[in-house]
Amino acid sequence: MNFTPIVPTDINGNINSTLISKADELLIQSAKLTGTHTTQIIQAVKNLLYTVNSYCSNKIESEGTHIIDIERAMQNDYSKDTKERNLQILSLAHIEVQKECENYFKNTPDASPYNKEFILNIHKSFYGKKGMEPFLHVAHNDLEGVIIPGAIRKQSVKVGNHIAPSHDIIESLMNEFEHLYNKSLSSGKALKLIYALSSHHRLMWIHPFLDGNGRTARLALDGAFTSIGMSGYGMWNISRGLSRNSLEYKKYLSLADMPQQGQFDGKGSLSSKALEEYVDFMLDTSLDQVLFMSKHLRLDALSSKIELFVQKADDGLLDIEPLPKHSNKIFQHLLLNGECKRGKIAQIIDMKERTASRVTAELLKRNFIESDSKASPIRLKIGASMASFLFPTLVPEK
Repeated sequence: MNFTPIVPTDINGNINSTLISKADELLIQSAKLTGTHTTQIIQAVKNLLYTVNSYCSNKIESEGTHIIDIERAMQNDYSKDTKERNLQILSLAHIEVQKECENYFKNTPDASPYNKEFILNIHKSFYGKKGMEPFLHVAHNDLEGVIIPGAIRKQSVKVGNHIAPSHDIIESLMNEFEHLYNKSLSSGKALKLIYALSSHHRLMWIHPFLDGNGRTARLALDGAFTSIGMSGYGMWNISRGLSRNSLEYKKYLSLADMPQQGQFDGKGSLSSKALEEYVDFMLDTSLDQVLFMSKHLRLDALSSKIELFVQKADDGLLDIEPLPKHSNKIFQHLLLNGECKRGKIAQIIDMKERTASRVTAELLKRNFIESDSKASPIRLKIGASMASFLFPTLVPEK
């Protein structure tokens, strides 16, 4: 048995028009997310979503640490508890590899997200990061062994009801995966999206690694979305939706493992109808995440919520220290303009230069704004405390 069909088609080789329409709608709605914000605000949201994506992808595997603790690790503030520290390291590794995937396709736009070496390198980079040694030892259920970063497994595994292909044919299956999915690279964006979502299941079905297949496959899917040129991706991510519906996600993944159900169930070893239901679920999940972010990223909504955030902080109604006076004026200016030269802060808050410098220094220290250097313009930074207020349920309470 192999992993065909590589996309859900009927016996005539046609993809359901409903899937194509949903894919088109997802691409349109995702692109709209970038329409009303400066590049600096878009990047601030993306930086937040790197952390959210890491948290959610690891949560799917039941190994996650809170976003606040991930942010602390980014500031080199690690927990004294060994298990919590290791989970912080795990999350940082995920963020680094996601950025590596994005940069790979930005620097080599003609590269394929289906190339075997690209997928092996995700696993190698992730598990090869400094501090990841505790996660290399696998011992759960009937599976026991040591992960070699980037190496194809050398033993048989079973995942739920799925008996993964024998380890001695993984190399040829990965070559076939690369060959077949690379044929989609000349398709339109909607079709590319359907191929990318389908490939996520097929990679999970092959199960090339001893462990870490889920994380690797989701990072590869993030990379595929980047390679498609999916405008707006990064201002939402699919892992959040999957983590909120992890049982459904795993159910549809398992469903798509089903062998072909009769002569009218497409052309291939596996069920085309089951793959279609899985892709439909993934499209619905993605669109739900886009619409969620679209609602909360409206400029008027963000402006009002930032003002209310500062007010509640000052009134002691949030679990943070009050913000320095005039913070809202700075936040609102950055929201509309993206960045601001330090010399203009005094003018914006209508105070003396000394006061402006003090307010700026405190906001920088508390990570509400950021700058590339002491002389560079400042930008808004959306951390966990602000994000939990601006985007309810995006950042869970600790």
